[in-house]
Amino acid sequence: MFSRLKKYFKEKNNIIHERAVPKAQILKQIHRYIKKVGNFGTATLILIDIDAFHNLVELHGENLYLDMMKETAKRVVDLLPENASISQIREDGILIFIPNEGTQSKIEKLCKRLLESTHIPFENANIKDIHITTSIGVCTYPQSGSSVKSLIDNLDLASFVSKRSGGDKVTSYYATLSDDERDNKMYYEEIRTAIQRKEFVLYYHPILDLVNHTIYGAEALMRWNHPTKGILPPQDFIQLMEQTGDIHWVGEWGIDQMIRFQQEMQHLYPKLNLVFSLNLSLKQLLNPNLARRLIDIAKELSVRPERIMLEITDCMVYDKMKVVEANLTRLKAFGFLIAVDSFPLDQQSILAVQNAPIDVIKLGRSFLKDITNNFSQEKLLELLIDYCKKNKKRLVCEGIETKELLQYVLDQKVTLGSGFYFTRPLDAEALKKYIEGSSWQNQLDCKLDV
Repeated sequence: MFSRLKKYFKEKNNIIHERAVPKAQILKQIHRYIKKVGNFGTATLILIDIDAFHNLVELHGENLYLDMMKETAKRVVDLLPENASISQIREDGILIFIPNEGTQSKIEKLCKRLLESTHIPFENANIKDIHITTSIGVCTYPQSGSSVKSLIDNLDLASFVSKRSGGDKVTSYYATLSDDERDNKMYYEEIRTAIQRKEFVLYYHPILDLVNHTIYGAEALMRWNHPTKGILPPQDFIQLMEQTGDIHWVGEWGIDQMIRFQQEMQHLYPKLNLVFSLNLSLKQLLNPNLARRLIDIAKELSVRPERIMLEITDCMVYDKMKVVEANLTRLKAFGFLIAVDSFPLDQQSILAVQNAPIDVIKLGRSFLKDITNNFSQEKLLELLIDYCKKNKKRLVCEGIETKELLQYVLDQKVTLGSGFYFTRPLDAEALKKYIEGSSWQNQLDCKLDV
């Protein structure tokens, strides 16, 4: 994927605007200018970086993305002074070089207008109102660097800070920015490379039917198979992906891979009605195109949507954010199961979940932290169980790590559970062996009083 785009932008004659020049040419212009003026001239470099580039290509296709880039370049050129040069320096980046530019306030006004120019929705014959955002970095010569390399490096760092802050922002380079952000930038580049090299993988944590002694399904968990650090957990990379927008692209990849694996497992074990789940972050839920994209993936793969569970972490955002409400309503209407993960057992949450399109409630691990002084929690659980029975909702308890905790969960009449007592998250092949071995039977066949 994206190979055609890479090839396209390597061709020197393929430019995005009649005023645009190839990357090598604009870098030579900057070098000649520095050599000519020495420390007695000034110049401004601006980098416009398209946010969530991978997601845009995946969502709209390479041809439409190229059209969007050309339209972006046209809008940019219309705002630039005559002496400015412009070049596409990579698939998602536009470089602007302005020699002898004036005051800082003038540059700030220009950058504000450049940012606003991308807020206008893009349209084509087939799709209307395509919204994008950009992360803009700015550096000046000679304050931000004395060579082409140092200027470009610092410019790239400034645009990264805009992207890491959520995009749709302008950041000007300053002297201590390197100390603050260089390591973050390197890690971001590692993540981008990892996406291209398909280093992200899914692990699966089984969910068991504790009463019938069968496997209900599994929760898919994203991992980074780092070439030198080994398997990394999501807390090492998900937050940065959310900040940069890459979570949209990687999240859709995760859904696609999980569905394919669920279908493979259903074929291998036809007697098991396996349900597979994956968490959706709030950043993903705020994407107005999320429901359409996930439904398109499900249709393309001909999956039974009732065997796919999409998890959210806070049911109280449902009726407070219209785009979240629209996404969840549409996903549930299509047939996906909707679950709330890490559910806090309190009265406010119990009331909130009744107003959301929730099929499955997954009790958070905090419920099992202190089972000796859990009277108030148990009363709330009784209310929740009663609600689930009357409304045909499923209840899952996560975090079962000992036999005693398993006994407690069963005493509370919770019938689905998961946790390290049964197994740690498993890769795809290990999950197959786990199911074939039915190793959970020994842990459940222990005369527990249900």
